Amino acid sequence: MRHLPYLNKDLVACLSKWFGLGQTLCMLKALLSPSSRYYIRVNTLKSTRDEVLESLLKEGIKAFKSKILPEAICVPIRGPFKIRLHKKIVVVDKFTAESVLLGADVYIPGVLKAHNVKEGDIVSIVSPEGYLVAEGIALMSSKEMRGKSHGIAVKVTNSKYRAPKVRELYTFKKGLIYDQSLPAMITSRVLEPKPGELIVDMCAAPGGKTTHIAQLTENKSNIIAVDRSENKIKRLIENCERLGVTCVKTLVYDSRYLSKELGKNVADKVLLDPPCTALGVRPKIYENKKCKDILATAAYQRQLLKEATKITRKGGVIVYSTCTLSVEENEMNILYAINKLGLKLLKQSITVGMPSSLILPELHLTYVQRFLPHIHETPGYFIAKLLKP
Repeated sequence: MRHLPYLNKDLVACLSKWFGLGQTLCMLKALLSPSSRYYIRVNTLKSTRDEVLESLLKEGIKAFKSKILPEAICVPIRGPFKIRLHKKIVVVDKFTAESVLLGADVYIPGVLKAHNVKEGDIVSIVSPEGYLVAEGIALMSSKEMRGKSHGIAVKVTNSKYRAPKVRELYTFKKGLIYDQSLPAMITSRVLEPKPGELIVDMCAAPGGKTTHIAQLTENKSNIIAVDRSENKIKRLIENCERLGVTCVKTLVYDSRYLSKELGKNVADKVLLDPPCTALGVRPKIYENKKCKDILATAAYQRQLLKEATKITRKGGVIVYSTCTLSVEENEMNILYAINKLGLKLLKQSITVGMPSSLILPELHLTYVQRFLPHIHETPGYFIAKLLKP
């Protein structure tokens, strides 16, 4: 059965000690399929929600207004559909398989193996474990797939689930929209950015939250977007240009040492969405992360939290978010911020998720919110808002 390789015993044990086995299995089972709605952010720097809905409809996409955020719209995700197994098979990596599951095409870097495939062949697309995710038409031979570095290897014609290919749309290319999950949009709203503020996005690429903050302040804040990868910063800059964002300065830097570059007590607000184990991302084909990965990642995140505290001015605000499920990367890091860094937990302006105190009452964290995939029909997500007294 498909769920057995996904539910590795170590991960289940790590989560079950906090949530219990029943709730853990419910969360992980929900992650095997996508959310029922695909969320898109309207870029109000360039358009209105009604105008974007009309533009998308002309491109054959019927989207709906979100009742939660005025800049959010959503499109129903369809499926599951039956996928046929063909004689010719293309094996793709985990990340590609999870994208193709929703209808994305297969690009050359995602191909792991293809044997005797010719251009024009009807092929099945499978994950490394052999899970069938889609079928499509090979646009090149298996030899070309091995020899080239970029381009579409397989045009997907039928996938297990179907979401709109947003980035192929004219509406997207014109900078009127950005595809972004609902919890990710709520994170920028929780920060409550204001014009004139100095705001630091410590792990900013590819720029979803950075550009949303700019949008919320109508390009009137001063945003420093930081990432340690030069290539990721280039992608962020491209997104800013497409969306008409003009108030962002970028910095290629390791945010664990950011106070050495920016100084201490300088930022009015800091957004910290650090690298995480991404256990809440859906849909998943499988998950091979273990407890040791969670603990190592949580330790890395604490270095970033410590540095966020240094660069934030007194009276300033830090919003911490992740797209993972583990308590070690979420609630335990917030307890560290409170007990070791002297930060104070704040009530959030928007609460759509569930307060952690309802799930983990022993931790007494009422003002943080969790999005649970089996309850909220979203990715697994966590948001906390902190004050530097």
